[in-house]
Amino acid sequence: MQDIRLLPTPDIIITRVGFINIRREKDYTYEWKNGKDVNSFIYVENGGLEFSASNEPFRNVRCGDVLYMPKLLPYFTRYLDDNTEIKIITFDTFSIPCSIPDIPVIENRTCFRNIFSSFNNSNIRNSAYLFSKTYELIYHLQERITSHYDYFKKILPAYSDINERFFENNEISYYASMCNMSETNFRKLFKEFTGKTPIEYRNMLRITEVCKMIESGEYTVSEAAYATGFNNMAFFYEVYNRYRKNSL
Repeated sequence: MQDIRLLPTPDIIITRVGFINIRREKDYTYEWKNGKDVNSFIYVENGGLEFSASNEPFRNVRCGDVLYMPKLLPYFTRYLDDNTEIKIITFDTFSIPCSIPDIPVIENRTCFRNIFSSFNNSNIRNSAYLFSKTYELIYHLQERITSHYDYFKKILPAYSDINERFFENNEISYYASMCNMSETNFRKLFKEFTGKTPIEYRNMLRITEVCKMIESGEYTVSEAAYATGFNNMAFFYEVYNRYRKNSL
């Protein structure tokens, strides 16, 4: 007999769960310049749409697909067919470390479709039901992310190093060597993992930190730029303006 008691606190606690049903016509567009203030699971029940997150290339989401969109990520969406219908589960997370991604994920597994197919006018008004189904969606997403990380684990040493020491001006060869990979393969796998080149990703982290430092009122622009690794102010302004444009 198995007797499992006192399970640990889950690594994610969700709040503000909601349900939205939307129908739009072809070529309807909408832009979230600063992203939504909640995470979303977006299920395309009929038709299709395309989206571009943070000015990346457009990706299609067709009938039967589920798109996970993290909060605060700027994105633009366009509906591709007449009578496109989508169902959306929105939720926020309690401020503890949690294992959900901060990049969009498109899923088309049956387990995701079955969850959205189970919703009807009665149970979407039942908060316990919505919470349970949201946790179920997150569970399946975490399964996917686990296998995702297994595929990309070779670049994780460099990924962690960039996140922790983004202010250092290391060459790509340094990161590739850390992962025992050629520069070409490292660049390819890193962009597949993050959606950005290693330098673009590092610059994004730097600009994010620069904005925090400037907003604190304790640093000038040049002080914040140099502190985060920018040694050339002309290049800093070029990167800063590009980042701010994509975030508006």
